[in-house]
Amino acid sequence: SPRPPRQLRLCGAAMKVFEVAFVFGFCVAAAIGEQAPTSLETSSPLGKVLELMDSLAAKVTKEGEVEAKAYKEYFEWCDDTSRNGDFAIKTASAQKEKLEAKIAELTSAIEVSTSKIADLAAAIAQAEAELKNATLIREKEAEDFAAGEQELMTAIDVISRAIGILEKEMAKNPAALAQVDSTNMASLVQALGTVLDAAAFPSSDQKKLIAFVQSKQGDQDEDLELSAPAAATYKTHSGGIVEVLEDMKEKAETELADMRKAEINTKHNYEMLKQSLEDQAAADTKDMDDEKAAKAASEEAKATAEGELEMTSKDLANSKAELETAHSTCMQVAADHEQT
Repeated sequence: SPRPPRQLRLCGAAMKVFEVAFVFGFCVAAAIGEQAPTSLETSSPLGKVLELMDSLAAKVTKEGEVEAKAYKEYFEWCDDTSRNGDFAIKTASAQKEKLEAKIAELTSAIEVSTSKIADLAAAIAQAEAELKNATLIREKEAEDFAAGEQELMTAIDVISRAIGILEKEMAKNPAALAQVDSTNMASLVQALGTVLDAAAFPSSDQKKLIAFVQSKQGDQDEDLELSAPAAATYKTHSGGIVEVLEDMKEKAETELADMRKAEINTKHNYEMLKQSLEDQAAADTKDMDDEKAAKAASEEAKATAEGELEMTSKDLANSKAELETAHSTCMQVAADHEQT
């Protein structure tokens, strides 16, 4: 805490010394005057005392001037301290408000980043789940297509070889296979079995062919029932057995072509969906990484600002305390100066 200059503390003591010396001088002068002879050549004791008093007065006057100068300088210091203290308090207060606003802003930014990161993480997880589900569906579709394609290709191959055998048999005996009622499944199967057995057609291929013919006949019956054609427009399908098989082969080839076309479209749609989901997930991942980086930067800046705020608050409190102490001390010195 500031203390008044030494000259100010000695001011009162110097004045008391001057008073004592003045009284003492008169007493000494009176005693000397009673004992010393009166002579023009002898110095006057009172003169000596007056000289001593003049010297003491000059000393006291000089000390008073020094004291006055010190007092003036001290209160100039008080004024400077007050101005500097006010400026320090004003600066620290402004800095404190600025840091508090910055911390609030960074806190809000951190909360926003946290929310965005959560939303992006959820979107990424959803995209991954959709892609996984679509992939499972696509794998099942590809598996079904492969099985269906193989079945149709096998059927077409078997029918083609059966037609070749039947044509050879018809060339040998045209009347035997001239007409076969295709609406009579038992008759058709029996005729096929007889001819193919005679031609040594493999039994496994016979089973495949007969199963395929039966399945297609069943599909045709269902289609007729669903469409419910008028009696006048429905005609019994009959004709040569070769024609029946060729018709089945054509339908199988058409079905295979349609299946392959559908597979191409399905595969393309899956690949488009997969690309879209992967692109979106990649974009969301980049955005999430950016948000994480922004959040980390905000957290670091906030920690720095909080440290600065703590220091600024301490400086502000110290400045206020120092200014209060200086103000109190200066007022006390002024009061002491008035009394002396």
